[in-house]
Amino acid sequence: MIVSSKVTAVFHQKPLLHYLAGRFTYQTAETWQARIEAGEVSCNGRSATPNQIVRQGDVIACDLPEPPLPDVNLDYEIVYEDTWLLAVNKPGNLKVHGHGRFIQANLVYQLRHSHTPPYPEATLINRLDRDTSGIVLLARDADTLRAVQGQFAERTVQKTYLAVVHGLPDWQTREVDLPIGRLPSAEGVYRYGMTEDGKPAQTLVELVTAFPQNHALVRLTPKTGRTHQLRVHLAALGHPIVGDRLYTLSDADYLAWCAEKPSDNAHLTRHALHCAETTIWHPHEERPFTFHAPLAPDIHTFLQTLDPNFEMM
Repeated sequence: MIVSSKVTAVFHQKPLLHYLAGRFTYQTAETWQARIEAGEVSCNGRSATPNQIVRQGDVIACDLPEPPLPDVNLDYEIVYEDTWLLAVNKPGNLKVHGHGRFIQANLVYQLRHSHTPPYPEATLINRLDRDTSGIVLLARDADTLRAVQGQFAERTVQKTYLAVVHGLPDWQTREVDLPIGRLPSAEGVYRYGMTEDGKPAQTLVELVTAFPQNHALVRLTPKTGRTHQLRVHLAALGHPIVGDRLYTLSDADYLAWCAEKPSDNAHLTRHALHCAETTIWHPHEERPFTFHAPLAPDIHTFLQTLDPNFEMM
């Protein structure tokens, strides 16, 4: 397949090999050099050399073999569809969009190119982290995209999440109002937390079920939409999400875990966070719409290891 990109300002007046190895790090400099010398790379439609100087805006194209799909969960489900919208129940371990080796192994690519029938017009309205499951909305035209994204920006969209946490809360309901900002951390670790210059963040947390094994299922209603807000707020309460290594491990231990990705729980290999409901004002039907996603199977199975009789109401 032919993959193309435009040279950015960062690589203006740099050698072609420097651009490819610096921007597309999923292959080594040696591999890129071999591809250029084999004639698999072009610059503005012409053959190129490794030391050729590229300029901002140059189009670099490479004939690459179809990459094998990474180990991702493609068991997504379209839970609602009309002329303007798609609502998808995304599993954990699936990016909503991707690049590099995830160029095909992501939700948007699958919907546009691999689904039957395909949805070539599908465009993300909102996002979930790779390991967060639940409702993702996609627009099928530009007007719908603008209208619903505007609702997210104005904080009129209502979202409800479920999470399994460590510990047994001694409360039924908590309102968390703690600002969130980026924390200093090791290279490769992107962690957020309470900072003096953080942005305001509010979350309503409700206890759903307590399990004697020192776990609980909680319902979360975010009032704002900060990066990692729910994960940060639950950790701040002393009840981090089960499987959330980023907010339960040190930087060094987290990087070591990322390098090896050991399965330390047979039933749950990602953080137990699920977007169960999303309510918007449908811009064409002109009424509220609520999209539901049943609790993800891996989270449900984990809860049944805590209580074999557990069933989500």
